[in-house]
Formats: sequence, C-alpha cells, structure tokens
Amino acid sequence: MKRKRMVFGLKSLKELVTRGTLAIVPAYDGIHQCRVHDFGGMKTLSTKSTKEILDESCMAYRSTYDGRIKAVRHAFDYLRKTPLMICPQQYIYAIPTMAPTDYDCIWLFCQHIESTSTREGKTYVHFTNGEKLEINCSESVIKRQRERAAVTMTHFSTIPTISTLNRNETELYLPGFHSHLQNLTEFDSRGTDL
Repeated sequence: MKRKRMVFGLKSLKELVTRGTLAIVPAYDGIHQCRVHDFGGMKTLSTKSTKEILDESCMAYRSTYDGRIKAVRHAFDYLRKTPLMICPQQYIYAIPTMAPTDYDCIWLFCQHIESTSTREGKTYVHFTNGEKLEINCSESVIKRQRERAAVTMTHFSTIPTISTLNRNETELYLPGFHSHLQNLTEFDSRGTDL
C-alpha cells in the first residue's frame, strides 16, 4: 500500500498552486485532465481536474474555490470569468480565458504574465521566464481579465480597520476589546510603548 506524503497537513504538494505556477491548461491525451506549467519550465500532468487543483490549492491557503469566487463577486460585478484569488497574502491570482466550466479553459497566473501578442490569428501570452503559450481567447479578453485581477488584488490586499467598518455590519467589533488594542499601540512621549 502506497502512503501519501504529508507535509504541513497537506495531502500532496505536487499539484499545489504556488507563486511559481504559470498556467493550468487542458491535457488532451485521454489519460490526464490538465497540465500545470511552472516558472522553472516543469510541466506536470495531472489526472485531477483543473477545478480540483484550484479548489485544493484554495483550501491549502484557508478557503475554497467557491468561497474565493463568491468573495470576488460580492465585491465586484464579475459574474463571468471571475478572477480567482487563490492566496491574497502571497498575491496568487489566476484568470480564466473562458468559462471555467469549459474543458478548454486555460487558467493564467497574473504575476508571471509579461505581455500578449497575436500572430497569424493566434493569441499568445508571454511569461516572465521567457516561455510563450498559445491561448484560446483574444488579446482584448486577456487585457480585460488582467485589469479585473489587478482591481481584485488591490481591493483584497487592503485590510479594513475597525474605524472604516460600519460596526453594525460586522461581528468583529467587541466593545472594550478594540479600545484596549488602541491603547496598546499608543506611545508615550519618549517613543516607547506604554
């Protein structure tokens, strides 16, 4: 019986999306469902679906695929081809080239996209490591998707403070607790903590 390797409570790191992931593309070999491209040039074939890999990666970063999509849709009116924030703390965001339910959908990871180009009617994305990948959408679609991802990234990278939140709309406010936190951050005239 083969045992799965456990690292930090994760079942497998082989197919985990990280800051080094460039793209997840469909595999058309009849055995595998997708191929994960990474910054080092490695292409890992997987029998898992793209959504399974994305969902497991979101769970490794303390959420789920559906939860992350729901959060973005709650903040913005991106109901189709919604950008996916896999890990906002590490700025791991991905954009789909078409409807994620479509087998042909390619997921691109924003931090590695350098540029796009069109040649002989085909669209390519150029990555920061020098790789080029043919994609199944137009340059204008990718441009719009990258803009949406940038807006999403900016929005979710700013942490609201209690003073910016309406206390009636949040359960984070605990009377007395936050005033205690405020006192802890005040400094005396010598610049040392009180």
